[in-house]
Amino acid sequence: MQVTASKKEIWTVGSYSLLTLSIMVGFMYLNAFATEVLKIPADTLATVLLIAKSIDFLVSLFGGIIIEKVPLGKYGKNQGWLAVGRWILFICIGVEVFPTPGSVGLKCLVMGVGYTLLNSLMNLIQTAYYGVMGIVAGPNPANRSAMTVNMTRQSTVITLITSFIPTLVSKLQFGQWNYFLVAMAFALPMPFALGAISKLAKGKEAPAGKGPAGAPRITIKDMLDCLLHNPMLLILFLVNVCLNIASNIMQNQAAYYWMYVAGDFSKMTISSLTTAIVGFFAAMVMPKIGAKLGKRGAMRFGYIWSACMMFAMWYFGRKGWQYMIVCAAINSVGMYTYTPYAMLLWMDVGEWYLNKTGKDTRTICMGLASVPMKIGMAVGGTIGLKLLARSGYVAGFTPSADWIAKFMNGCYLVPAFFYVAVALISFIGYRISDSDAARYAQENAAKMAQNQ
Repeated sequence: MQVTASKKEIWTVGSYSLLTLSIMVGFMYLNAFATEVLKIPADTLATVLLIAKSIDFLVSLFGGIIIEKVPLGKYGKNQGWLAVGRWILFICIGVEVFPTPGSVGLKCLVMGVGYTLLNSLMNLIQTAYYGVMGIVAGPNPANRSAMTVNMTRQSTVITLITSFIPTLVSKLQFGQWNYFLVAMAFALPMPFALGAISKLAKGKEAPAGKGPAGAPRITIKDMLDCLLHNPMLLILFLVNVCLNIASNIMQNQAAYYWMYVAGDFSKMTISSLTTAIVGFFAAMVMPKIGAKLGKRGAMRFGYIWSACMMFAMWYFGRKGWQYMIVCAAINSVGMYTYTPYAMLLWMDVGEWYLNKTGKDTRTICMGLASVPMKIGMAVGGTIGLKLLARSGYVAGFTPSADWIAKFMNGCYLVPAFFYVAVALISFIGYRISDSDAARYAQENAAKMAQNQ
């Protein structure tokens, strides 16, 4: 099918990539901020974040239900969460990396509250965003692909900007305020982008709790049934749980590679910038390859690629930081094959369920898309911090060869095996083709139009 969405709609929807810019300081470097600036011990931090991530997980589990049931004034059910939540999100971004004075307990409390509120709200905003995108794109799969590919390409520019975070937070002359100031500066464009996206859905969706005449009422039991009785959703869920555990184990420890293995945190900027530049060009080419492979094929190809690159980072990274830069850059090439289409898979399984059962759980399916990320953040983040603590890390220590070996095993080898599992599960279990998904979307749109 041909793209029918306007360029303005495609580019406005793609500006969601600015959310990555706004949360990146706290997402990638929160552990470094907490242990190196606030001086919170790694074991203590693991416990605090596990509690916060458990609460975040519960919110993510019911995100779709909350959006379906909680009205926000005159707004549509998805539109309202973007319009109302954007400024609350902005405040939470600052609280998460605020240089709280006083005891370790107080520091943990402020950071934990900021993290919990930020990520809990993110569950709802992400689900609402994809709901708005579905409304604007309509049932045309070409529109949906154009919007997600454009967002991915915009994200490469965002990645170029975020590459400078390690240098900014280590070289600016504001001491403990470096992380906070960088986070707030990077977060400022985000509320305006979410506001513009929200306006695209104005007048196009019903408020929470309302829908087409005769539409079945969605319950929490429906959410559980949707997950348990949709085999494709279960496979997608399991794949993404493993994927997010792997990525969070690695991401939560990566900064320490540059601090203690490479010996200079600012060198991480060189790595991030190189990866971003390579990723920029990869984002122009690899999504086209992914489109030819189909969403299912692109997913499988990308997971195998990432598994190979994780093993390469584990083996070559200890030989020199220059090798790590090359491996990380190559890894980004394969990722752009499937990441533009990752969320579309969740939309596909939602369309499948609606087509087979008549129950419109598409919002719930998109809400469930954030749950594996939350499980990965809780489990992977805790495993990563525990492995870091068991390696013998303390802030400001001098690393030994034995410590480096333990660190590299925990940071890269363990995630590599998770990526292998992800590739195997996706090959064995996921069966929805692009042509089937397109047919489901068209048939569902026709049926729902008859019920209006």
